[in-house]
Amino acid sequence: MSFQLIREGINKIPNVKSWKLTLINYDHKLSPSDYECHLIRFETDQLLNETVNNMREKFEYIVEKKTESILEYTGMNPKNSIDKINVSNGLISDQWDSLILSLSVCDDQKDIEKIESKAFIFVGEYFENGEYKNLYLLSRKNPIQIFKNKRRFKYLATRKNQIKEFNEPIIHFGNTFDVLIFGNVLYSINNNFQTVFNLEYSHRKFCRKALEEIENLDIISDFEAYQKFSLSGQTPKQFTRCDFDVINNLRNKKNLEILTKKLKIPYNKTTQQFDLSDDENAKIFTKAICGKTKYEMFNDGICEVPSSIPLSRS
Repeated sequence: MSFQLIREGINKIPNVKSWKLTLINYDHKLSPSDYECHLIRFETDQLLNETVNNMREKFEYIVEKKTESILEYTGMNPKNSIDKINVSNGLISDQWDSLILSLSVCDDQKDIEKIESKAFIFVGEYFENGEYKNLYLLSRKNPIQIFKNKRRFKYLATRKNQIKEFNEPIIHFGNTFDVLIFGNVLYSINNNFQTVFNLEYSHRKFCRKALEEIENLDIISDFEAYQKFSLSGQTPKQFTRCDFDVINNLRNKKNLEILTKKLKIPYNKTTQQFDLSDDENAKIFTKAICGKTKYEMFNDGICEVPSSIPLSRS
């Protein structure tokens, strides 16, 4: 079904009659979900349409090469898959709403040489079932190339085999875009959208929320050590799939046996707490509660997802 929908979106692109190109700037360290947008124009609509459709062809080629695997975004999907995430998902919803608002009030007067840009987006409008709808083509790329160093000169070769100095900014979009957003679903062929939508911030936000819930259960002896582990490196990504039904049932006898005997996670029966001071134990425990380890685990067995490598501790 997902491939059918992404193909439907790709097939809409040649039929879009109205496109707008906007450059996007952001400083996520200063403001996690704010954007500044600048509208720029093509000389002709024909040139704009040709540019979009040339990029569409490459995007479609890449999609067809992705082994027909479209997976819900986890931050850790295989490279040969396509990530999909609904724009209402809490990981990106605030950023998406902020971007849409910024697009509606974008600046169209600033000189292109003064525009700072970290991404660009083509917004296409089409008519369907009696209403106008939008689709979006997004790339994490600054298409503006300006040679500010006076020692570096740009030259243009004319059709008469003559060379002349060229002083204008160069615009280069690349051969495709990173993301198609269609029907409120974002489809991405790479990880570039994570930076645009500041998902590192979202991952940590989800992680902190999960940690608060875990701390309240008082099931970890040195919680501060586990908290430090959880908020480091790529670990926060895992907490976007934290399963609280699993957490709330960890003291169940059968579940405890899986964690302590099969996965060999230290557990103090007197305090009823896990000892996760060792990073390897913390790692296995996190996989268990966050879905990296498929917990059918608590019913039939233990296996890793998506590669289905059996998880065990010898």
